Amino acid sequence: MAPSGYRYLSFISSMFVATLLISNIAAQKLIPFGPFVFTGGVILFPITYIFGDVLTEVYGYAKARQAIWAGFIANIAMALFIQLVIYLPPAPRLEGGRF
Repeated sequence: MAPSGYRYLSFISSMFVATLLISNIAAQKLIPFGPFVFTGGVILFPITYIFGDVLTEVYGYAKARQAIWAGFIANIAMALFIQLVIYLPPAPRLEGGRF
């Protein structure tokens, strides 16, 4: 069990990493907003700054740095696994793009 001062550290760190990964996936979608076009990540990515600020202000720079490194490593792992899945051959009945 974590010390009482670190009660929400794992939750906030997990939410930081989750919003970082989800915003990078959502960035693939383009969303029109009036005359402008934004990516879907623009909606969620600013929330990672809130989690980063909370981590820094409440738990200190060392814990925030650990969460940021965890997010960075998770992002690299996600990118590598997605790239691996892209390179894998499709199922035989899906080669034409239909079932």
